[in-house]
Amino acid sequence: MIRRLPHSHRCFVCGDTNPAGLHVRFETDGNKVWTTLALGEPHMGYLGISHGGVLAAVLDETMGWAPAVHTGRFCMAIELNLEYRKSVPIGEPVTVTGYMTDVSRRIWEGCGEIRGADGTLYVRGRGRFMPMSEQATDEVMDMLVFDEGTLTRDQIVAARERFRAAKG
Repeated sequence: MIRRLPHSHRCFVCGDTNPAGLHVRFETDGNKVWTTLALGEPHMGYLGISHGGVLAAVLDETMGWAPAVHTGRFCMAIELNLEYRKSVPIGEPVTVTGYMTDVSRRIWEGCGEIRGADGTLYVRGRGRFMPMSEQATDEVMDMLVFDEGTLTRDQIVAARERFRAAKG
């Protein structure tokens, strides 16, 4: 079942009231996380080209949500490795997809990519993420907006309990 993910008000990537933000909404099927967006002129680097740092921010958040959906705990990037294959033109619709690859260790890992509607690979990335404590995760959830149709707080907590039980 596909569910939207909650968002915050002030986050640069998903914040709905951040005037400089991207206002992105993520979706998940429980295994991967994705969003579709087209960057505009405020997010331009060179003339007509999306800024690589903005692309990195979206990929960071997408890859970071993937282990969070699986484990019920949020995390913060400690390392991002990005391979920019082609420049993303301003206004070009792209899909950003993130996957959890390893949550068995103290540091979690994820990967992701940015592709055009025609399948063109623009950016490929890998990330390492430090999981937040359960208390810190709960504090972040207090700041999130859980709209109708989003993954609920109870579903995130249930994922945490399943993950904790599976680890023993």
